Amino acid sequence: MMKRSLFAVALLLSVFSVSVRAQCSDAGVCSLDHAVSSPQHSLTLNYVHGRGASSEGLTFHSLVLDGSFRLFESSRLIASVPWSAQYGPLGSVRGVGDLVVAWDQTVITTTDGSLGVQAGLKLATARVNRGGLPQRYQSGLGSNDLLFGLSYASSTWFASVGYQATNGRSANEIDMLRRGDDAMLRVGYQTTWEEIKPSVQLLAIKRLGKSNVVQMVATRQDEYLDLPGSDQFQINVLGSLLLPVSEKISLNVMAAVPLLQRDVNVDGLTRSITLGSGIVFSF
Repeated sequence: MMKRSLFAVALLLSVFSVSVRAQCSDAGVCSLDHAVSSPQHSLTLNYVHGRGASSEGLTFHSLVLDGSFRLFESSRLIASVPWSAQYGPLGSVRGVGDLVVAWDQTVITTTDGSLGVQAGLKLATARVNRGGLPQRYQSGLGSNDLLFGLSYASSTWFASVGYQATNGRSANEIDMLRRGDDAMLRVGYQTTWEEIKPSVQLLAIKRLGKSNVVQMVATRQDEYLDLPGSDQFQINVLGSLLLPVSEKISLNVMAAVPLLQRDVNVDGLTRSITLGSGIVFSF
């Protein structure tokens, strides 16, 4: 029986790609996880459907391929790459999203659980929107970010803190967005009911700086301003089920809704609901 921790947000979509990529800060800090017991290697393919705020009319579809590879006794290489499609009143964009590559290192192991540290990169591999579509339609955030995490996992409880340090400004010509850094706190509980493994978790993210965008004026186009309210606190609740099919294959399903979310959605990360399903292959 595969004993894969559900510490990943089923993300992965997508330390914030990646079943729940959009509920976090996109293929970033939320995809850093630590498993107290896991197979040597695993590959996960997830489909994620999300809806943005009703006022924007945005719909999101993502296919996310996640990999977890045990390289040493206490070390894992984590990678995630999404393919995303965004549809809305202004048009649609489809393409590869931002790639996440991270290292998970177990530092303490006891009979009750283990503590791990994570570090990684989110790379701006998504293409820049053309044709006048704003940043929220883009498949990626347009910046190369540093990811850091500290995670604890036992057979029933898991918790993590993470930090995503943004670097640079998106080349999207409408917004030219520069995001603030993100701090993350996640706590969750998982159990086993017969062979089904349900889990629930709370995910809190604080944007540590306001989003900064280009200000279009008659005489100049290189003036920038901070958007009021773009550094709000957000909290999401997520539930998932892991359903074993065989010794090496499992299915997962998940749902996420916001309890508290930012009103300003220039980066396209706000969701009113996220639903996902996927298949996990362990080897």
